[in-house]
Amino acid sequence: MNTPLKARSPAKLILSGEHAVVYGKPAIAMAIDRYAESMIISSLSSAILFNCRNFKYAKSFTLHALQALKSRLQDQYHLFLEGRCSIREVLKKPFELLQYTVTHLLETWDIPLSEGLEIRSSSNIPVGCGMGSSAAIVMSTLYALAHFFKLDIDPSRYLSMGRDAENLQHGYSSGLDLSLAMAGGCLRFEDGHTSKREIPRIPMTIIQTGIPKTSTGECVSFVAKHFKTSTIGNDFAAVTELFDTALQASDVKKMQECIRLNHQLLVKIGVVPQKVQDFVSVLEKMGGAAKICGAGSVAGEKAGVVLIVSEQDVSLIARDFGYYPQQVQGDSHGTHIV
Repeated sequence: MNTPLKARSPAKLILSGEHAVVYGKPAIAMAIDRYAESMIISSLSSAILFNCRNFKYAKSFTLHALQALKSRLQDQYHLFLEGRCSIREVLKKPFELLQYTVTHLLETWDIPLSEGLEIRSSSNIPVGCGMGSSAAIVMSTLYALAHFFKLDIDPSRYLSMGRDAENLQHGYSSGLDLSLAMAGGCLRFEDGHTSKREIPRIPMTIIQTGIPKTSTGECVSFVAKHFKTSTIGNDFAAVTELFDTALQASDVKKMQECIRLNHQLLVKIGVVPQKVQDFVSVLEKMGGAAKICGAGSVAGEKAGVVLIVSEQDVSLIARDFGYYPQQVQGDSHGTHIV
């Protein structure tokens, strides 16, 4: 029996360029100190046990059953691509993403199972809030499995397999979340290509406004009309270019200005709920800058995680809105064995 093996992947925050990155425009993002972990353990059973601790879910499957699940998910995704169902109808349950990921690697590399497996996953990354939780669990699982079976996989193959899984969740994965989970640090991401940047040396605070009423995939589908019928993608790109310049110059004031501009564009495409807009407005009046860091939401008042860059303590203002600030730090480590 193989020795148990665990891999860890970081969460991420998009600093500039949400949504536009799906259309090949640049984005700047960084890995942060929140993590997903996947452990692979041999078992005497002939089945594969999925032990998803965050969902309090544990269930065993034969490889044949998992292959049938993968086939069903792929068929449903093709219906989505044809416009015959919504992206929410593809993955019915969150742990199906993990099950697809495991099956995809086993089939891609034609791995014969001479023993059973336990796939044990856990995470302290908020789910569905714009911090790349699904990408982190996908990458940590792929990496742990590959090392468990002593496979020599190129980073580009990890990203390709990860994107196949992420598409089921988001409809059209840009690959940004996966790239950050894999590489760590701070990256400029554009049309599938990455280049490294220094992690911003500025105090960053996040607040959790709550799980959005609409999924990332639904938000991406909703805002598509803006990017396909206007030049707003170019506006996002221009802001990201300014942010990139400010980042490389360590110009905090310019970075704050860019965050404010990015926020205005996100409001324009309709993914920032009114309550979050009101909160950001108060912060801006006191000299701070803030914006959502994920897809946001096109319904309800919750929009996932909001990034704040401010020289002043925002605790009291945040609590007036029912939010609780948390400090975050960049993480230079990507997916690795622990």
